[in-house]
Amino acid sequence: HGLEMGGTPEREPPFFFNKPADAAFDVSSSVGGAPVELPFPSQCGDLHYEGELVLAVGGCGQDLSTDDALQLVWGYGVGVDLTRRDLQNEAKQRKRPWCTSKGFDFSAPVGELVPAAKFELAGKSIELKVNGERKQFSDLSKMIWSAGEIIAHLSSFYRLEPGDLIFTGTPAGVGPLKQGDLCEVTVEGLPPCIFRVSAPLTMPEKKPRL
Repeated sequence: HGLEMGGTPEREPPFFFNKPADAAFDVSSSVGGAPVELPFPSQCGDLHYEGELVLAVGGCGQDLSTDDALQLVWGYGVGVDLTRRDLQNEAKQRKRPWCTSKGFDFSAPVGELVPAAKFELAGKSIELKVNGERKQFSDLSKMIWSAGEIIAHLSSFYRLEPGDLIFTGTPAGVGPLKQGDLCEVTVEGLPPCIFRVSAPLTMPEKKPRL
């Protein structure tokens, strides 16, 4: 993904941005039932998907070694980093922060988390489909930085706490989502992340006060 966005990511230090806690959106009920509906965001003309492996932190830690970092992983999941690409491109051009392009309501849908002891990361791949058509696919072994390296580097900037979710980056093939699209991300051995993009949320009309 770094290459398709014009970067040269060969072993550059990992790059991080934050989403607010309420951006996380549990879509686990989509498994075995109707897809959870995820509202198309306001102030957006170009919504993009980025399928990612998600690490769930289960302990506290800071300034960790790579080996110690993996001990903080409570579990694994599958998620999507939703991005207002039009706002991100504008922010890049103006050298402004990405807050509104990355950290909005429902921008981090995640499937059910699986405890680390019940999942083996080695040999797995990630796939994202939109309306049944494959858009992204890659072996997770192709991640530029391993899960332990990502956590260790992040812990040099922030104290990690139980409940933190770390999205680990996306493979090539990011693209747009529109209203009505069904998005599904899978990693072997993990419950999928499935949702359907619905109409934007509308606030109820306020009645004038008498």
